[in-house]
Amino acid sequence: MISLYQLKNKLNKQAKEFAELLEFPDLYAQGLWARGVYNCPHFSDTHKYLSEVFEKKKLDSILKHDSLKYLMINEYDDQEIIESLHKEIESMANRIESLMLVDIETLELVSVIYQVLGLPEDAKFIVNTGADFRLEWRPYFDAFEDPLIVQYADLKLHGCYYRLIASKFPFEKLSLDNIKKYMYINHVNHDGEFEGCISEGNTFSKHEHWLVLTLELFSSGNVNKAQFNPTTFKIEGMRYLVYGFPLIPSFVSDWHKPDLCLRVKNLDGDQKFIVRIDQQALVFHARRVDTNFFNTIDYEKYISLYQSSVLSHFDADNNLLKVNGVKYLSFFRPFCLEDKKEAQA
Repeated sequence: MISLYQLKNKLNKQAKEFAELLEFPDLYAQGLWARGVYNCPHFSDTHKYLSEVFEKKKLDSILKHDSLKYLMINEYDDQEIIESLHKEIESMANRIESLMLVDIETLELVSVIYQVLGLPEDAKFIVNTGADFRLEWRPYFDAFEDPLIVQYADLKLHGCYYRLIASKFPFEKLSLDNIKKYMYINHVNHDGEFEGCISEGNTFSKHEHWLVLTLELFSSGNVNKAQFNPTTFKIEGMRYLVYGFPLIPSFVSDWHKPDLCLRVKNLDGDQKFIVRIDQQALVFHARRVDTNFFNTIDYEKYISLYQSSVLSHFDADNNLLKVNGVKYLSFFRPFCLEDKKEAQA
């Protein structure tokens, strides 16, 4: 059983780490941590409450406390507490932000809170899908000589369906010329480009155009910087470039559509989640673009940039992801070395 000394020591270490990560004075950080995370007026109040709990021998009351229960993360069967944290962390970050004398991005505060509470992967927005998460890949142009040149898989996130489009890329070196060459070779080897597409009305020409525009967007037309090169995603041992977008509801497949447990935050700024699938990774981006909130970007220009590329796919839904009434622009893209660097930081 955990002791009073251990819990108080843990609390002190949390406040100390919070101060170090944000380069705040210790006493100032203690006040922010107590009020922001544990909703206590003063840091001393958290110690006082813990002492009273142990005097009354009611340790379970900590687990039931609205805020101090988060001190028990990594101490007990804490999945329920962690689920509660995911829902409350935005409020914690907003409370801290309202009390601070310096300007720090709210998403950075969210990351710091996760890290201090002992959840390093959540702090880096890493999502582990687990063994039960399985993508059902199917040919997108099944009448082609090579039906696996383009594949698709659907999944569900926040109640919205997404489609991942995987385009085979057999070359060692990534370049726009190589992609165009490979697409062209497959195109000329198949006369009926409408035939066999799972989305009636789409064509291989449209797929080529979409893929090139999307790659140009994420590489700024330049794919010679290794740290920004998209990594390929292996499907049955073959390499693919995978991008994804919200799916038109009527296009949702009958195949298996796994639920991706990922929580978009109701905060301004670019949210980037590294989604681990079978020891591989894709990146999910989300950006709040709801006009009911202050945004630090020109949201119309921002949306237009992506709607003319990754979100311009024939199957993409024009409606934005909506979570609890708030709208977000969102998409999937390949993992790159720069993402790995950030995840290891």
